[in-house]
Amino acid sequence: MSMEWLQLIKSWGFTQQSETHNNVVYSNQLQKALLKQFVAEFSSSWKSEFSLHLDEEPILSLPSEGVLVTNTLDLCNEIIVVKIEIKKSRMISPTLLSDFNIHIFSHVDLLIRNLSSLSFTKLEQCIFKKISQPAYIIIYDQPEFSSSVINGFIAIGDIKILNTSFEDYEKKFKLIRNKIKERNENIRWNREISLLPPDVYYFNDGASNELSEFLNRIAGQMCVTFTALNTEYSDEEQGYSSTFSGLKQTRFQLVMPDVCEKEHIDKLYSLYEWAYSEKTSDKVGLIQNIINLHIKEENNPTLEPLFNNIFEIFEMVKENYRVYIQKSVKSYLDERKQVEDFIRTTSNEISKQISGITDIVTKNLFGLLATAITAVIGFNKPENQAYIPWILYVYSFFSISLAIYFTTLANANKKAIVEVYNKRIIDYKKIFLEDRIDQITGNSVQQQIMIFKRYLHWTIWPSITISLIACLIGLKFHGVFKWLYNECPLIIEKVINFFT
Repeated sequence: MSMEWLQLIKSWGFTQQSETHNNVVYSNQLQKALLKQFVAEFSSSWKSEFSLHLDEEPILSLPSEGVLVTNTLDLCNEIIVVKIEIKKSRMISPTLLSDFNIHIFSHVDLLIRNLSSLSFTKLEQCIFKKISQPAYIIIYDQPEFSSSVINGFIAIGDIKILNTSFEDYEKKFKLIRNKIKERNENIRWNREISLLPPDVYYFNDGASNELSEFLNRIAGQMCVTFTALNTEYSDEEQGYSSTFSGLKQTRFQLVMPDVCEKEHIDKLYSLYEWAYSEKTSDKVGLIQNIINLHIKEENNPTLEPLFNNIFEIFEMVKENYRVYIQKSVKSYLDERKQVEDFIRTTSNEISKQISGITDIVTKNLFGLLATAITAVIGFNKPENQAYIPWILYVYSFFSISLAIYFTTLANANKKAIVEVYNKRIIDYKKIFLEDRIDQITGNSVQQQIMIFKRYLHWTIWPSITISLIACLIGLKFHGVFKWLYNECPLIIEKVINFFT
């Protein structure tokens, strides 16, 4: 929506008197003779509903109650205190309101004042009412917000920020949910636990404003909670405290120091991001130990000691992790060999099932050959010809039964092998990176599964087909087809006579 209405009321001398999350009120003193002109111009510019206060008279809802303005004016003095109350939701389209989290303020002070006293839980409930949708925060009457700031989850700017779109935000929200899962497995919270990680509040771009700086401080506090042993929320103090445990315990109140540089928050966020990139449990434990060694005070009223030492702590953590990895190389190689042996064993087990199916078909073919030889020999002796169809029937029955039985057994064994394989791979992914485990396992098992499926179709159906052909030959020897050929006309005639 155009902001011409704002310029109009400013040109008439109106100033903001009050503001809430949903409404904003502008006021001024006007001569009675000018009121109708102002109302007409504002109605034309605003193009939506608004409330009009005249002195202490009842509120008029315009433009629907415009005809009452004249009657109300008669009760007013020559100089009228005029208040315009508008709903912020009328500034933008209903579609955007339904699709995104949108917050509108004339100035940022009220928003920061409202947010600064909230817990992490209430903060995200306020900003992200739709938990998996990004947020637009519009500050429409401060020139410094004409330059937009966006981090992938929150966009901050004036009304034009709505023209900015978020890329792959569904994928990003899915990734941060994985971090929450890691947090829940490694960190203890007793109350007011957040559903979103620091990523949603952290702004790393060069451009910044008062609100992005405020949210960066929130992100810095949350980074501490995501690397501490446990975090507690106190109703009395209306704040959090986080404990890092190692040779001793170090406790921080989550209060930002008076002087907090952006580079300190950036380094703390880098430490958090590094910890949650892989092997989170090991890295978080290492961070807690290093902080305990580096911070002398056991109880800290603010985060100032942590911020003052964050660069040294970051380097010590990374260096100690390199040593940890070097000591773990042998264990890593042993684990890798176990994975490779397991993959090889699984592939061989599936190959055995393929060989079993192949053996069935081979036996069926040899059985057919033996049956055919028996039939040829017996066919030359009239006394044996009566037994030939029964030999074929017996062969067909046992051939089909064996094929179905062994194929079902092989398929069941394959499923059991694959189920064990998948469970073991999930366990190994806790040890190795996902791309690394994919490199180790390769696709040998998947190839064996595909070969098994092909052999299943190439063997069972030909085997059953051959058996059915033998059965049909037996029926021919019994004269079933000839009997059907002779009896079909009579049967058809009887059916026709029955219905006619």
